[in-house]
Amino acid sequence: MNYRLYLLLIAFLSAMITSAQKEYHVSPTATKNGKGTLESPFNSLEVAKRKVTSINKNMKEDIVVYLHGGTYNLTSPIIFKEKDSGTNQHTITYRAYNKEVPTINGGVQVTGWEKVAGNIYKANLNRDSKLRTLFVNGKRMRMAGTEVPVKGLGPWGNFEVEGTESWAFDAGSALDGIKFKTAEVAAYRNAEDVELVQCNVWTEKIYCIRESEQIADTTILKLQQPYGAIATTMGWNAKINHRMPFVVRNAYELLDTPGEFYFNRKTQTLYYYSNGEDMAKAEVIVPTSDGLIRVEGTSTKSRVKNIHFEGITFSYDHWNLMEIEGSHAFAGVQSSAMATQFISDGNWHRTEYNCTGIPRGSIEISNAENISFENNRFEGLSSAIAINMVNDVKNGKVNGNYFHDLLGNTVNVGHPQHYKIGDGHLYAPEEEAICENINITNNYIRNVCLDFRQLEGITAFFVANVKVDHNDIARMPYGAITIGWWWGNSGLPASTVAKNNSMSFNKAGDTHQALKDGGIIYSLGEQPGSVIEGNYLYRGQRCIYPDDGSAYWTIKRNVVDNRIPHKKGIFWLHTWTDKCHDIIATDNFVKDNNIKNNGTNCPIENTESFVRRDFSDEAKAIMKAAGIQDDYKHLIPAKEPKKIRLYPKDFKDTDH
Repeated sequence: MNYRLYLLLIAFLSAMITSAQKEYHVSPTATKNGKGTLESPFNSLEVAKRKVTSINKNMKEDIVVYLHGGTYNLTSPIIFKEKDSGTNQHTITYRAYNKEVPTINGGVQVTGWEKVAGNIYKANLNRDSKLRTLFVNGKRMRMAGTEVPVKGLGPWGNFEVEGTESWAFDAGSALDGIKFKTAEVAAYRNAEDVELVQCNVWTEKIYCIRESEQIADTTILKLQQPYGAIATTMGWNAKINHRMPFVVRNAYELLDTPGEFYFNRKTQTLYYYSNGEDMAKAEVIVPTSDGLIRVEGTSTKSRVKNIHFEGITFSYDHWNLMEIEGSHAFAGVQSSAMATQFISDGNWHRTEYNCTGIPRGSIEISNAENISFENNRFEGLSSAIAINMVNDVKNGKVNGNYFHDLLGNTVNVGHPQHYKIGDGHLYAPEEEAICENINITNNYIRNVCLDFRQLEGITAFFVANVKVDHNDIARMPYGAITIGWWWGNSGLPASTVAKNNSMSFNKAGDTHQALKDGGIIYSLGEQPGSVIEGNYLYRGQRCIYPDDGSAYWTIKRNVVDNRIPHKKGIFWLHTWTDKCHDIIATDNFVKDNNIKNNGTNCPIENTESFVRRDFSDEAKAIMKAAGIQDDYKHLIPAKEPKKIRLYPKDFKDTDH
């Protein structure tokens, strides 16, 4: 080859390599009319996104939008539609620049504090909706509430349902309120702000109040309707217990402890009981944006594609519970499945789970493909779910992220209405499809489900080829990981949707600190080709729990430290009913070989117990390999994060 031609070829190839991506820069401190260069960045994410949309129709290279350090303030979510996709198999990446720290922030700062009396301060807040979260100097505060749970005296009144309402499956009646001793529960001035919280075995309910009334020595708290009717008629352990303890919260009359707050919507006044902060200098953040990012395709044939988020901190979004016709509640069936329809006998199975919904996530994703999140931080969020891949999400990744200080859980995949696909209940048939080929790996998870305590750390429903592997999860109020839905005793045929899923190589423990039942790792439904392998699990009451109707799982080479001093009934494997079938457990290492196995064709082979000795070297190798892999060890802090508690210490339903 001619030497000059050779040099020209090398130069051409070098130019191709160096121009393998188009780059833009954005900074929250930049001035308007920037050019998107390093020297002249765009001043907002929306401006950068519009620029990308103008050039991405026929991409010949990847596009990278570099986010420089600082706070990107949102008042509403950033929405990504099909037009924002990467095309021709190229990717659009929104990435932190070098080691700078960009924060997508859905909150606003509150200033102008005045002392009311003692340690109570107030400030004006221009807002119409209920305030459920407040941060002072980066620390999450709690709604003013009872320090000692109070017992109800029973139901009050009836709420009649005709059965023709959009939110009703059939006709019936429900209670309209709950009675309390006036000495323990006052007739609050702004009762429409008040919430009642009750936990019961594996569920926790948040009931919202519309008004209060005092009759003699009794206070009646009347429920917001129709959600009150839905939330109080649910079956099994989801049903309300009127005479068991409630936490009452979000009333000015309960503002009596440092770290509590109350927002009066009528006067637009925020009150805070100081914990010794200098309120003239304190950074006080109120979440405002109703979520942070929405990735919304139109149908299964028109998805948002090829978008990647990396190195970003997501913080301070607002969520005001589930809503039906202006009434609010958090009424969970189990995990992240919420009741959304009145059923007279509370039996959600007979609706084929079409009476259920999923809370909106801080990041909400549907009809999307190749959407990924890597090396991000999710902190100080108020939604029930951080990342919600709810419908028709393909080839997604949530890899190497840090989740901390969340009211809800980290990731939800799928929907319980996917028991059948295309029946038109959740979405129109052309919009609905299962979520599949999702990897949720190498994530560090602490202090999550702080308010919505019935959620596991990671949840999935009817899904296929979903891998929940190599995560580190600890100190959960309920379980750590669950995949599946549908019960064997439901009276419904088994769904054929779920298959080839994995909950493997995770490190998880110290679970069920508020609620009982469930497992550290938990499954439901028939899932051919699915595996639970190589996990290191510790200090959980039911460590691996294939629940009613679970089938076709292989459970192998897990290490389970299932000994809790002075506690009985600590099962490493809990296959409790003959409706569980065709589950193989082999070559597992346990401290105490305590099992319940009533399953059908569920052999348990080669279990090695270490009840009076240390784990073997083989078991220790599995323990060492479980959890976060070497490339993501930087996520693990030098010290375990301090525990965050929003409820009274004794407010739980557990024998753990």
